[in-house]
Amino acid sequence: MAAKKQTTAKKPAVAAKRAPRGKKPAPAARKPAATAKKVPSGKKPATAASRTGQTHRPPRPAKAGDPARMQPPLLKTLYAEHRHIASVMQLFREQLKAIEAGELVDTHVVYEIMDYMVTWPDRFHHPREDLIYGRVAELDAEAADSVDSLQRDHDFMAGKGREVLRNIQLWRDGELGGTALVKSGRAYIDHMYEHMNTEEKLVFPQIEEVLAAEDWLELAKDDQLRPVADPVFGQRVQREFRNMARKLRSSVRRGVERGTLVEWLAIEAVMESLDVVSMAYESARDTAGEHLRLAWDEGLELFRESAVTAPWRFAANNARLGLRLVQQVAEISRDALGDISRVNQERKDRVRLMDSQAGQ
Repeated sequence: MAAKKQTTAKKPAVAAKRAPRGKKPAPAARKPAATAKKVPSGKKPATAASRTGQTHRPPRPAKAGDPARMQPPLLKTLYAEHRHIASVMQLFREQLKAIEAGELVDTHVVYEIMDYMVTWPDRFHHPREDLIYGRVAELDAEAADSVDSLQRDHDFMAGKGREVLRNIQLWRDGELGGTALVKSGRAYIDHMYEHMNTEEKLVFPQIEEVLAAEDWLELAKDDQLRPVADPVFGQRVQREFRNMARKLRSSVRRGVERGTLVEWLAIEAVMESLDVVSMAYESARDTAGEHLRLAWDEGLELFRESAVTAPWRFAANNARLGLRLVQQVAEISRDALGDISRVNQERKDRVRLMDSQAGQ
């Protein structure tokens, strides 16, 4: 089975090869035959940079990431594929944890995870990113270094992916221990997350700033950027990845169930907290009412005793009663905050208990 997967995992040649340092990279996403017909001889193809006479476009009115700005379909696809890769990496992390704990795992699932990474992201997702990155490097010299680093990292990760896949096969054959597999697998996962975070936080916003609508239209015409059905997250799951797909769906169901329970516990905690606040309000209101009645009764008594000194004695008495009221309301508030804290702690304890039971 391993030999079969390795032959299918060969990375096709794409137009995303980097030019040597110091030279301007050739347009990565153009088809030579198509562009040669349109450009008169002796003239340089009119890129977006040459049309404006700049190497870097000025900022657009709508910033990258602004909800009011429509994301290009190709960029949306890259974000969606990142979410798919992240879900696969999460499943891989769970499998490695089980291997480390000495638990029984489905070896087919473990193999299919890395077979998918070598077959799909390394052959289609990363090369497509490289084509887009190549266009960005043409138009923005400031982005060239970041793009070059990410493109070289794509090659590095492809090699590491094949290495982890070989380790999994050796582990299945009993020629490699679980500890070594877990170590190499976790290093791959961590690097993949770091790489995707760099792309989404630094490079994807630059892509949105640099590429104009005409650039995206031209890129969309490139055959190597055409949509290719994902063998796991597409409309139909390929047979060789059915075990992994089943595990992924099971994880999604568990996540939904957990999310629903956590949401219900949160709602229940909010309702209990509202009850605490309501009772504290009623207690404070009743206490304030008692103080007002007491102040009124004692004030009348002071006036009966002496109308001349009553105003001063009345003010002093009210100050004393007011201070007592403030102290009692503060005590009620402290008790209410303590009750709310206990309600919230109980919710956290129940969530932890639920997670521990799910992990058993």
